[in-house]
Amino acid sequence: MPEIDRICTVDEVNAAVDELVAELPEVCRVRRVGASRRGEALRLLSVGHGARTALVIGCPHPNEPIGLLTVTHLARLVAETPELRDGIGFSWHFIPCIDPDGTRLNEGWFAGPHTIRRYHSEFYRPALRDQPEWTFPVLDERAHFDRTLPETEALARVIDELRPALQYSLHNADFGGVFFILGREVPGVADDLARVATQVGVPLSLGPVDTLGWPVLGPAVYLMPPAEVLIAANSQGAQARHGGSSAHYADRYGTTSLITEVPFWHDERASDAGDSGRSYAEVLRTTARQLRADAGALDEVRQRIRTRVPSPMPAAAADFIEQAGAFAAAHEAIAATVGARTATVAEVFGAESVVHMMRLRTAGVLRRQLALDGEAHAVIDVVDALFDQWCAQAGEALSERAFPLRQLVSMQIAAALAVAARLVESTEDGQVTSEASATAARTQ
Repeated sequence: MPEIDRICTVDEVNAAVDELVAELPEVCRVRRVGASRRGEALRLLSVGHGARTALVIGCPHPNEPIGLLTVTHLARLVAETPELRDGIGFSWHFIPCIDPDGTRLNEGWFAGPHTIRRYHSEFYRPALRDQPEWTFPVLDERAHFDRTLPETEALARVIDELRPALQYSLHNADFGGVFFILGREVPGVADDLARVATQVGVPLSLGPVDTLGWPVLGPAVYLMPPAEVLIAANSQGAQARHGGSSAHYADRYGTTSLITEVPFWHDERASDAGDSGRSYAEVLRTTARQLRADAGALDEVRQRIRTRVPSPMPAAAADFIEQAGAFAAAHEAIAATVGARTATVAEVFGAESVVHMMRLRTAGVLRRQLALDGEAHAVIDVVDALFDQWCAQAGEALSERAFPLRQLVSMQIAAALAVAARLVESTEDGQVTSEASATAARTQ
């Protein structure tokens, strides 16, 4: 892996795809598979001709652009490495960016400096109902959702066509260490992922954030719950705020789905399994109280904003406020089950980082909307003051030491190859696993 000096843009990842196809047309091909809501082409890069298929999805969340880099480097790696195609019988398929519209709204912070303030000043993440990876239809009456997006429909068509053995969704988290989500349990995979994390040198995130209360398959490896369970938890009895994920949809084909959440900023506390000396139940309840307090303050401000310039920012802010309530409810529910045990340092860190994450995301998108509406808006000083205060508090409480981009890309590549190797082993008794395993280790 070469050193990587900056995050690439949507235009740059498309250019890298075209360059690879031009260089290696005998193994690479690209085609259009759909269009975004704003009419931008959604493309599929295919590498190799193996019977097994792997589908890699870039930028399912547009504020998580490490996957743009991973797509370009992993695609080139498999294109130039015959044992990763012919040797294990895989063809690799890449959607470089499934949400180009949202990703372009984040490009202002891609070049850095990668500080907490800069990131949230140029931050955008769509409401759950506007996320291509989380709007697959769910027809269960307990959690009905059928408002699919054009990007979701394009992705569904690709999944239906490929019926992938491996589906890999490229995510990155904000603070701490790496964690993994599997759509189904595959024996040995949790150990494989822990091993490659050690090889690449990215610490595990041992305090759950998004995955609080989910089934645990191994340290920092979680099993995704059914769509109906997640929808009900996130909607809290109201109308469904999102649908199923791409992992839920692909499950009909026996697909093994993997999500690798690489961290942007390094904080040693995320991997510290030592005793914090604090009651875990009280840590969770304190987090819930703070989430509700922040959400109340932000919602009061949000309702005073009269949007003059249409944009997706108000919907995102409203959804973050609802998410804060869902996070608070989850923390309260888990607090009722953990008894008197003390929390690990990692668990305290995970709980407290949720507070910083949700308040900064909401205040950040509100500021962006107010900037569009004009500085004369009555509440702009209020939002600016909250944003300044919370950026300062996050800067004191959290690390801003960014991981090298090369290391994060290596982590995502190594995880993909480790799971592909395990799938080959499980279907062919390990006859061709050694080459893929060796290459996975070399990516560090």
